[in-house]
Amino acid sequence: MMDKRNVTSIRGTANTSNTKNTRNLYYIDGSTIRKRRPEEISPKRPVKQPQTYRKAAIKAEKSLAFDAKYFLITALAVIALAISTATMLYVESRVQKQKYHVANLQSEIQTLKTENAEYKASLDNMYTLDQIFDIATKWGMVYSSEGQILGYEATNEDYVTQHEDVPEAE
Repeated sequence: MMDKRNVTSIRGTANTSNTKNTRNLYYIDGSTIRKRRPEEISPKRPVKQPQTYRKAAIKAEKSLAFDAKYFLITALAVIALAISTATMLYVESRVQKQKYHVANLQSEIQTLKTENAEYKASLDNMYTLDQIFDIATKWGMVYSSEGQILGYEATNEDYVTQHEDVPEAE
């Protein structure tokens, strides 16, 4: 198996029990690194298989399984999510419709304001003061004379409302 002349045992100088046990396990083959003697290599220890305990296995199985309570809670959460999503979409569509309606009404208001401004401008330009004077005299209207104009003190400067007869001028 091995050549006896090239193989030398390593002899230790310490006298401990650990040294005695490992003293003859290695050999030197020339100038190479120490190697173990093949006949003295201990066989590998058998690896223990992990033990499965019954309670732990049942607990692990239960933790991974879907039970009725978990399913019910999940189903209720999904239903609530679906209802809230549908409600949000409905409200958002109503808001969009309202925005569209408001935009249409604002456009209509702007159109009416433009038409009113055009009508006002046409009315302002329809008759001049000379034309109004001519039409008024044609119908028999005349300028007021002295003493026909009466002054009143009013609480409101914008307009006066008549509730009784006008008093005689003094």
